Order: sequence, then structure tokens, then C-alpha cells
Amino acid sequence: MEPVPAPEPTHRQEVEAILAGAAAERRVLLEAVSPALRASLPVDATGITQAIEHLAAAVALADELRAEQAAGHRANPAVLHGRVFGRAPLSPDTVLAAFVDGARVRAGLLAHLAEAIGGDVLAGEVRGALAAHPLPQPDDAGATVALQEAYAAQERAVVTLAQRLDERDPGGPGRGT
Repeated sequence: MEPVPAPEPTHRQEVEAILAGAAAERRVLLEAVSPALRASLPVDATGITQAIEHLAAAVALADELRAEQAAGHRANPAVLHGRVFGRAPLSPDTVLAAFVDGARVRAGLLAHLAEAIGGDVLAGEVRGALAAHPLPQPDDAGATVALQEAYAAQERAVVTLAQRLDERDPGGPGRGT
């Protein structure tokens, strides 16, 4: 009797593994850097970005969303600072503005993915969930906490999108039903 192959992981399982792996890598990184550098890294979008890439590939939007993301980051405050000042250190406000801008770009990508996965209804749900945790302005009191909450909302959004993709297409490619 031949062994039964293990079932392929669901999109949700894959996205949760991506997020967990990125969080673990962040913890290791933060332990290895100075307190000053650690303080300048209040959030990390690595897992969110990788999860978006996974979902985009699953719905055949990888190239389109990659181009959309690149276009959205052209005016990122950190990128603009580098063009003007070269390798000069970034101010805390510029760092925060760069994180905020990255979240703004990802919010658009998440809405685009939601539309592809579940149409206008899901896109509206995702936009609403993200709007419940608005991005701060750099001079807002509590800007770091608001930014962390916005990033957490984006993590929840990618898990939701993965779950909806699994529900929409339970026997999707490699999912063995």
C-alpha cells in the first residue's frame, strides 16, 4: 500500500506561516541591534508583503501588483530623502513617514487583492477593516501605536483574504480535493 501524501497546506496556513516566520526573524533582528536602532523600527511589513506576494501569485496578479507596489513606493519619504541627501541619517519623522507610506501602498494592494478574490463586497470589507485603524501623521501623539495597530490590521487582512480564497476555491491548484 502506497503512503497517502500529506494534503497541501491551505492559503490561510501558508499565510499564517509566512507571518509567523517574519515575526520570528524580526525578534532575532531586534535582539541583535542597538536600542537606538530598535526604537527606529517600530513595525515590520516583511510578513505582510510576502503574504501579499503569495496571494497575488495564487490569483495570477503577481506581476501587476508588483508593478503597482513599485510605482507606489517611488515617492516614499525615505526614498526621496536618499535621492536628495544620499546616505545621510533619516530623522525619526522621516522614518515614521516612510512606514506610513509603505502601509498606504499595501492598503491599496490589499484592496486590489480583495477585489480579485471576492469582488466589491470583500474589497469593501477589507477597506473598512483597514480604515478602522487609520494611518497616523508623523506629528500625531501616539503615532507609533497607531502605526502598529494599522500594521496589525493589515496582517489580519491578509489572513482574511487567504481564508476567503480557500473558501472560494477549496480544491485550488495543489489542494487535492
